[in-house]
Amino acid sequence: MTTSPGAVRQYPEALAPGTRVGRWRVVERLGVGGQGAVYRVEDMDHPGNFYALKLALYARDGRAEREVELMMNRAAHPHVVGFHGCARWPHPREGCLGFVMDWVPGLALDVWAEKEGTTFRQLTTVGAMVARALGELHERGVLHRDLKPEHILVRESDGQPVLIDFGVGWYEGAAPLTTGPLPPATLHQLTPEAVRFLWKSPGHPGARYAFQPGDDLYALGVCLYRAATGYQPFSEGLPADLLQMAIIEARPMAPALVNPRVPRALSDVIARLLSKAPSERYPSGAALHEALVAAARSEEPAWDASIFDWEEVPPAQEGGRPERRLVRPPRPKPSWSAPPPVPARVEQRSLWPRGLVLAAVGLLALVPMLRAPFDAPDAQAPDKAWTTDVRVDPPGLARYEQAPLPVRNQKQAPCTEGVEVELSGVCWRTLEQKSPTCPRLTFAYKGECFLPVLKEQRAPTSVDGGVPGER
Repeated sequence: MTTSPGAVRQYPEALAPGTRVGRWRVVERLGVGGQGAVYRVEDMDHPGNFYALKLALYARDGRAEREVELMMNRAAHPHVVGFHGCARWPHPREGCLGFVMDWVPGLALDVWAEKEGTTFRQLTTVGAMVARALGELHERGVLHRDLKPEHILVRESDGQPVLIDFGVGWYEGAAPLTTGPLPPATLHQLTPEAVRFLWKSPGHPGARYAFQPGDDLYALGVCLYRAATGYQPFSEGLPADLLQMAIIEARPMAPALVNPRVPRALSDVIARLLSKAPSERYPSGAALHEALVAAARSEEPAWDASIFDWEEVPPAQEGGRPERRLVRPPRPKPSWSAPPPVPARVEQRSLWPRGLVLAAVGLLALVPMLRAPFDAPDAQAPDKAWTTDVRVDPPGLARYEQAPLPVRNQKQAPCTEGVEVELSGVCWRTLEQKSPTCPRLTFAYKGECFLPVLKEQRAPTSVDGGVPGER
């Protein structure tokens, strides 16, 4: 709580243990992000029963209300974290909205995959269950839109996957809540067609990309690639502009080439999920589920091997017990035989100076990926059944520059008033330095230099850290 002349503000992200929110008592904070804070709570009507409470940081937050609608009704599923009720704090009618869900001790998909003893058969089985769950949600008109490894928890008790954090989820008929061409999303998880739409958005002010089921399935492919290889399909060190080019132009190395332990059948499924053309991917969650189940039926020993190799490390102290350490496969080496072609559309954009294009060509030559045929960057026409999240704002809202895209682990809006600014649905700090002399790791936009604000790290065993995406 903070006190200033004429105003008292209480912070939902700073509840002390013992605080009562409705009939739930706060036990500990599990995590906090740009959209909400998550606590482990005890049901005071049934002592000893523990749940997770996600509390919006601001009253009248439309995103929180939409997430409640999804969790309470439309997204109810055995592989989606269970919903148990709502509450407001500190005032029961005017306070910040929160909802109570299952507390699921477990690990994020990528962390679980790096546990000794986790096998490819187990990973494929978990992936198949997630694919089926997504397919069934899609049939109801529900999209997750922010699927990434930390939003797939593998439950400790039974090894079942649980989808969490529908903070930017969408259901058929839901009203848009953001103003950018894309909803808050993680750039690594975006499909080539979403990036193409983003590239074209300056010429179509107010247009919104219509996420489709294929976007969720592509994101699942990125999650499985990360779990099976230990790496993202494209280097995490790439600046946002170059990463966009890579998503559209370059084919990532097959998982079996990155980690030779990956069975060929699983590698082929993941590679198909990451195809550039939507028509080359699996048409539905059900089809992907069937492909993964079929692959995991193999009796080859490789399927029951640990995903990564492990080695013994001498004890730090004499007489101590040796430890076991994961041996990650080497980072993939560059496989470009020549610099990649410069996209034709880059030549047409006066906002991309020739120097940036030349730098992009040089840096892309260092990216560990295979060359793929370049597709013209036209936005794919969305399926009519999934176009309800698309609208065009009045011409007066035209944008003449591309706002900087979110980076990994960036804080999502709402942002701290007077300290941070919101661009592309995430939070930034404005530096005193001006463009074009912006320092490394900052972004230039409209003559200013912007530094991304990172979200607070959350414990991997929490149900939901309140961080719906790296924005």
